Amino acid sequence: MGALASGSAAVLGSGAFSSVTAERSVSVQVRSDSNAYLGISGYPDYTEETNGTLEINFDGNGQASGINGNATTEFTDVLQITNQGTDDALVWINLNDLNSQIGSVPGTGDGEYVTSYLSMDNYGNGMDAGDGTGNGTSGGAGAAGVFVAPGEMAEIALGFYNIPEGDIGSVYDTTLGVNAAAQDSEFFKYVVPNYDFPGESGGPSVPYIDGS
Repeated sequence: MGALASGSAAVLGSGAFSSVTAERSVSVQVRSDSNAYLGISGYPDYTEETNGTLEINFDGNGQASGINGNATTEFTDVLQITNQGTDDALVWINLNDLNSQIGSVPGTGDGEYVTSYLSMDNYGNGMDAGDGTGNGTSGGAGAAGVFVAPGEMAEIALGFYNIPEGDIGSVYDTTLGVNAAAQDSEFFKYVVPNYDFPGESGGPSVPYIDGS
């Protein structure tokens, strides 16, 4: 038996392999914004879901046709972001594209900008932290956003500050980014290390919505 076992080991080698290709079944449903893992819905006066994708529209409501020039306008409870996954998620907003359209000289820091914040805090914690990939931010990573526990929701407000009189008649037509990342996120690896997640030493570095 000993000789047989030794001979078998010589024929089969150590069991290492160079490559393996295997096929397995996978099933993925693509759902509307309100039903996806990151649920995105909004206040019906300013948002609607078109072909499953949420759109925000401040062009007109009631008898109004837009926001004031030479003024500051705020909208509470514009977006509701719900964590419909299984892990805590860091949630933040990217307003880079929208900010680039405001004012006569975009990006000059002239005090004309749009920002986002938690409705429940009212002027409290900022939500705007750029795109999360290291390719530019309109807020500081590690200083903006909110943690949302599974099953919980963050209500987000938008404020348009010092909109210039010269923009009267203009239409800001662009995109707003909604970002979410778990602690082990690879895509948002440039942002996630800047935050202390719930349960880590020191506690969460931004507000934590956990139902308590």
